[in-house]
This record gives sequence, C-alpha cells and structure tokens, in this order.
Amino acid sequence: MTIADVVGGVPVVSVMGTPRTIGETMGMRLKPRLQVLTQYLTEQLAAGLAGKGRARMGRAELRAALAPSVEATTRLEPAVWMELESMARAAELPPEDLLLVHGYGDLVGFFRSILPPSRSTFISLNAVHTDHGLPRLILAWHLDPALLPYVTLVRRIPAHGPASLTLTLAGLHPIAGLSEAGLAVAANELRVDDGQRHGGACVHLLDAAGERTSLELSGRLAMRLPDPWPQSPRVHCNLALSEEILKVAGQVCDESSKSRLEQIAALAVEARACGPAEIAAWFSLGPSSRPHQAGSQVEGIRPDSTVVMICDPAQKAIHLLRGGSSQGMGYATL
Repeated sequence: MTIADVVGGVPVVSVMGTPRTIGETMGMRLKPRLQVLTQYLTEQLAAGLAGKGRARMGRAELRAALAPSVEATTRLEPAVWMELESMARAAELPPEDLLLVHGYGDLVGFFRSILPPSRSTFISLNAVHTDHGLPRLILAWHLDPALLPYVTLVRRIPAHGPASLTLTLAGLHPIAGLSEAGLAVAANELRVDDGQRHGGACVHLLDAAGERTSLELSGRLAMRLPDPWPQSPRVHCNLALSEEILKVAGQVCDESSKSRLEQIAALAVEARACGPAEIAAWFSLGPSSRPHQAGSQVEGIRPDSTVVMICDPAQKAIHLLRGGSSQGMGYATL
C-alpha cells in the first residue's frame, strides 16, 4: 500500500504484528477519539431505550449487559479478544466500552431501541459495468454526521494471515474491507429482534474472479440470497429481502431503504465502463457530481456525511472518498 496519513479525506492507521501488538498500537493512536466516541454512543443507546418508555440505562448498566458478550468473544474469537483487550488497555477504557462501539448496531437491535439502522448502500458490479473490465464491490456509508470524525481506514499487516484494508469507526465496527487474499467484504446493517444473536446484517462477499454471495443474518437465521442474474449489478440497503427473515424478524425499517435501492439499482443497471468518479457521483460526491444528476436526488442520504469505498479485489486496491473532503478520491493498494 502507498504510505499515506489520509486517503480520500479519511485518516489511515497502519498496524502490524500479533493481535496484542495491533490492539495496543490502535489503542494508543486512537485513545482520545475512542474515549469521546464511547461516551457519545452510550448516550445515544440510552436515549433510544428511554424513547420506548423504559428507564434510562446508565453506563454501568450497559457495561453489565455486555458481560456475556465478553465471555463469548474470549471463547469463540480469542485472537479478536486479544486485540480488543490490548486496545482497551492502551485507550484506558473497559473492554465492554469497545464492544459497545464494535457491535453498536447489534446492541441497538438487541435492546429493541427505536433507533433506525445505520444507513448504507451496497453495490456489486461485474466486468461489463466497470471501466477496467474487472468486478467491483462498493459500499456507501451514510453516517450520523456526529460520527464522521471517527471514520478511520485501518491497514493491518498481521503476523499470521493476509494484510487488509478496513473502513471502521475508530478502528472498530468494520463496515467494508479488502483482503490481500483477493476478497472484498461489506455489510448492511439490518434491525431485527428475533433473539439469540445480537442484531442483524446482510454480509456481501466478492472475490477477484467475480464470484459473489450475500447472506442475510437475523437473530436466529442465516439466509443466502438467490443470485439468478450474476452478470447483473446487485444492490442492497437496510431492509431484509429474504422472505424467511421478513416472516420471523420484526424490523425497525429505514424508511429510505426501498427508494434508495430502486434509485441506485437503476443507475447501476444503465452504467457501462463506469469508473470510481462516476460511482461517487451517484451519491453526489466528487467534482463530477452536478445538482441535476440523479444521484443528488437519492433519498435518505446527506452527501457531506457519506463515505464511499470502492474495492477492486482483482487489483487488491481501493478507491475512497469522504463527502465534504477537499482532498478528492483517494487510492490505495495492498
């Protein structure tokens, strides 16, 4: 990867070594942001619960509610736990606070808060639709403006395993990424309340050869979405499409998801030899975006608090642009 402190208006943190070394490095680098971010998200979660007529939960109560997640993480994902524990120690925070950031959307669903899911738009394009004749995975993240200062691109070079680039909130809550192994991943948050597993999501995978799959996850189900037209673009937002999940998982829907999916899908289907600048313009980002373009009318988004990550798994490269940034589209390779 080209060494840079900022890519497309998004700060970069580069880490390498064992999970504990990686966690310690991130904790030290991001300590001030993590301390403010954990406080803000705690207040947001508590306010959302109070909005449903429940007694407002304090920080101590939320930490206690996260204790089972700590136990599950140590048992099921020891490497992840080692990184989180070291990160928390370096940031001078309890590990439970980092878990709150890491799985914030899941916890909002678990506590059945009134808060809607974090908005995002996923797009998969095949060779016909791209300017370089290779598959692309795109994730547009439409953030709460208050979270924009915490968006961070993490470059990991682990002691064991492939390097990666991941779009995160202060090193936590990964939303999209690219692996040195040639695999791109992104996720749309889904708000579900059918128990067991905290929260819901649709996880998308795309490899260098263009093979792709999308899995919708609720509290109890994992459903692979059918892909009858693999040569066509795929678009997904924050509403489950699987009939099985829709039947069992009560959803607090993002009201803009359906219209956003329809509008972006229409643009993707018509695209030919489409480059990163044109994709960003669908969301009114970048110098090529003009007020009369269809992207400027996409519902439910604010361009100035949208971040677009475009992954090229075959080239092991990403394009990245944060709305409102004067830097322009950034480019990085693994």
